[in-house]
Amino acid sequence: MNTILFHGSHEEVSGGRLREALLRVGAAECDVLYVHTDMTFGLPALRRGALLAELLGILEGLGVATLVFPTFTFSFCNHEPFDVRNSRTPMGALNEYARKSGRGRRSRDPLLSVYVLGDPLNLVDGLGPFSIGADSSYDRLHHCGKEARFLFFGADMRDCFTYTHYVEAVHGVPYRYNREFSGTIVDGDQTESSRVWLYSTYANCRLTTRPVVHDALHERGQLRTATVGDGPLCCVREKDAYETISQLLAHTPLCLTDGHFNADIKDTTYNPDGERIVSVR
Repeated sequence: MNTILFHGSHEEVSGGRLREALLRVGAAECDVLYVHTDMTFGLPALRRGALLAELLGILEGLGVATLVFPTFTFSFCNHEPFDVRNSRTPMGALNEYARKSGRGRRSRDPLLSVYVLGDPLNLVDGLGPFSIGADSSYDRLHHCGKEARFLFFGADMRDCFTYTHYVEAVHGVPYRYNREFSGTIVDGDQTESSRVWLYSTYANCRLTTRPVVHDALHERGQLRTATVGDGPLCCVREKDAYETISQLLAHTPLCLTDGHFNADIKDTTYNPDGERIVSVR
């Protein structure tokens, strides 16, 4: 644990330093840990493969029964087949490394798949066709009956808290709708056609640039944070996130938009510029 992993601007980051910070933010105090990652702790001190192996080992060493890594691909949004075993994820090098380890299980969601190490619970098999909403991995997480937490491991939650859209789906916000996508799922020697739905914004909706959810969680003391090297650690209970986002939406249904959405106009134009989709729109 004394191996130096990153050279930060103000400190050297060892495995022990990372583990201590993870324990301090409560990352081990749960049954299910949902991990968003980014490599922001400093300049890597090891070769890529060795560094990723160390980082994954530190997370597994927390002793949490179920580790969940988002391995989203948005394959059907990008008119691509989804290969359960081989489709790469842009959700971070560590998430891709965990996926390629072959020691866990990946869900068959061609938009928002997850890779689970440890006890898969019911987070992988038999998910419904709604990638965000009823019977999605987020829905299963919310109803799993376990203590679940979200960990932002070098990632800024203000940029990547996709779970927010699940709570929007539960509340049926007026500025989003379930958009259908279709394509092919490949799993080994099995190939099948599939239709799935993504909870997308209407084209005439503009989302706020303010970190509404992050700030509300922070003001309520529900975020446990630390800085390690040059990067952040942040951990929040799933139950706290669900309750806070729900209350925000109940009080002001358009709080996550710029406040000017016209519900009488439902423009379903999607990705007119043909950009590659890498996040929920």
